[in-house]
Amino acid sequence: QGSFYYSLFSRIKYVNGDFMKKSKKIIIIIPIMIVAGLVVTSLIYFWSTMSALDCKNYCIEHTARNATKFTRIGDGRYVDDYAYWIASNGDSKRAQEIFIFKRKSLGMFHFDRYEFVADSARNTQTEGAEKAGSIQFFTRKDNGEKETGSTLLFFGARADSDIVRYEYTLTVAEGSNVYNGNVVFGDGVWFVKFFDIGNADEHRKKLVSNVKFFDSDNKLIYTYN
Repeated sequence: QGSFYYSLFSRIKYVNGDFMKKSKKIIIIIPIMIVAGLVVTSLIYFWSTMSALDCKNYCIEHTARNATKFTRIGDGRYVDDYAYWIASNGDSKRAQEIFIFKRKSLGMFHFDRYEFVADSARNTQTEGAEKAGSIQFFTRKDNGEKETGSTLLFFGARADSDIVRYEYTLTVAEGSNVYNGNVVFGDGVWFVKFFDIGNADEHRKKLVSNVKFFDSDNKLIYTYN
């Protein structure tokens, strides 16, 4: 009987010792795996995103109007905000240009790094586009959800035109009205932003049309229908 208990005790001691060894290995392996995962995630994040300087260089590399200067304008509606880079120089005979990037966070951390979204550099040349550019797209909320209404941007280099104000027709469910406004100036550029445009829901209908841009002499420069 003594031999039986001794054997049992030895077996328990062996199993317990083996379990402790495995537990120690697991305790060591888990942090290593977590650190490795964080390193891989961080590498993918930095590899797949661009710094603000990278964004500017991307614009210069892909410009269709040979622009060398771009002004950055923030959207202001999101934590992971949009950055609009507008060409402030270049070939005045070519269409105005804008490049759009969206800031991307690494979890709860922000490193001011961006993903490319869209640009107007390859848009078909339209009459008057060398004076005033436009682009319409759907932004995404910070949770990744696509906005139900689109964003419409107008922009241009101040060196190419003396645009100072605009007039537009806004149509909602209740009817249409004409409004006026002044463009916003940046470093060598001007721009106008319209948000939440769409007609998918008749009750939330919001359409912008017949947008006219005027210079300081009140001369009509460009019309967007």
